Amino acid sequence: MSEDVESTKVKSGFSAVVLTAAALLSLVLGYGAGAFTGQPILAALGLGLEESQEPELTDEETSGAAMLFTPMPGVFDPKKERFYAEVGEILVALPHRGSTRHLQLTVQLVGHDEDYMKTVENDVPAIRNGLLIFFNQQEFSKVESYEGREALRRETLQRVNEIIGATPEDRVADVYFTAYITQ
Repeated sequence: MSEDVESTKVKSGFSAVVLTAAALLSLVLGYGAGAFTGQPILAALGLGLEESQEPELTDEETSGAAMLFTPMPGVFDPKKERFYAEVGEILVALPHRGSTRHLQLTVQLVGHDEDYMKTVENDVPAIRNGLLIFFNQQEFSKVESYEGREALRRETLQRVNEIIGATPEDRVADVYFTAYITQ
């Protein structure tokens, strides 16, 4: 009888080690396969990131659009007055590798025309709504680096000017993130 108990202990210990090793191997192989094939599979299923289907612009339209969506040169030129509109603090939850990460930022808009910036202040609810939707579409791995932060800031300027229907003459000059936390 004691021999049966000893042989059972050996078998159960061996199978626990094998089970643990098999589980770890499955996790490693699954993660590796997902990392290398995840985007092609999502694209094949139509679930991946879709590329923008924007119409091609002429050179004249491109230069106007480029002016509209890039920061104005000399924003801090002492000869230029600056007027600000506060969009406020925004907190969004972003999926990242099976968990939820957060991006918290405070957005300020700057422009050079006092009357225009007053109209922008009236549009803050629409701007906040548009930015919440825009920020929720971001990938956490891109916005956690300095380069990603700057790219997001420039894209935010573009979104704000699109939301308010800006023109090259009347537009928000730049966007500032006065607080930026990723966790």
